[in-house]
Amino acid sequence: MSDRPGQRPTRTPQPGPRRSTTRTTPPGSGRGTGLRERLRRDPFLFVLCLAALAFITWAFALTWWVTGGLIPLALALVSVAPALFLFYLRDA
Repeated sequence: MSDRPGQRPTRTPQPGPRRSTTRTTPPGSGRGTGLRERLRRDPFLFVLCLAALAFITWAFALTWWVTGGLIPLALALVSVAPALFLFYLRDA
């Protein structure tokens, strides 16, 4: 049937080495290495997380200012710790 001028000869696929399409991440030293690398590579994500924490801190501080309670003040002070931890994750 390959003698006809209008048909192309069929090829059989040759087995050969293929590239892997899966991503492999280098083994990390522990928990949070994926987040650490992502915070280093993506400044928008870092600023977004920092802005969210700043808003939470501001909201608790404003609540403390208006009501004068100790719980909003304590929450405002505690909400600063994750922001410092973000800087530690990014720079370490």
